[in-house]
Amino acid sequence: LCFVERSLSDYFATMSTFGRIYRTTTFGESHCKGVGVVIDGCPPRMSLKEADIQPQLTRRRPGQSKLTTQRKEADIVTIQSGVEYGRTLGTPISLFVHNKDHKPGDYTGMKDVPRPSHADYTYQKKYGIRAASGGGRASARETVGRVASGAIAEKWLREYFGISIVAWVSAVGPFKA
Repeated sequence: LCFVERSLSDYFATMSTFGRIYRTTTFGESHCKGVGVVIDGCPPRMSLKEADIQPQLTRRRPGQSKLTTQRKEADIVTIQSGVEYGRTLGTPISLFVHNKDHKPGDYTGMKDVPRPSHADYTYQKKYGIRAASGGGRASARETVGRVASGAIAEKWLREYFGISIVAWVSAVGPFKA
């Protein structure tokens, strides 16, 4: 019945895939067993190991500042497929990061009431359902897959084209570096 009430394009709009040539599909929710990404379009024969991805995930890891969530996650990445003997195969690469500090029970009181300043209500209206535990896909945990995919893309750009990506904060409000 729900399918009849919504158009097919509404279902396609729920996808979590970005890109056309280098395609990134993220999966997982904030308080499930883990989060990850499937990357399609990475060239074959590129050297790749977890140690190439881990530094970027360590940079984005939660609990490193009083200004961010105090949730403690190691964000240790595991390459599940698409790499053999340290070389990409040209097939989709699957990466997974376990959620260790996940406590969906902490959010049971928020099952029917959206949290202020979060995307709970937006998700509920857009999809007709939401993960009530910790924001689901609207959590910062969802960025794990994007960061991991970006680390691989950055390595590819550096090794194949000599492109280095450098960024920094030069100003915050009136304060300049």
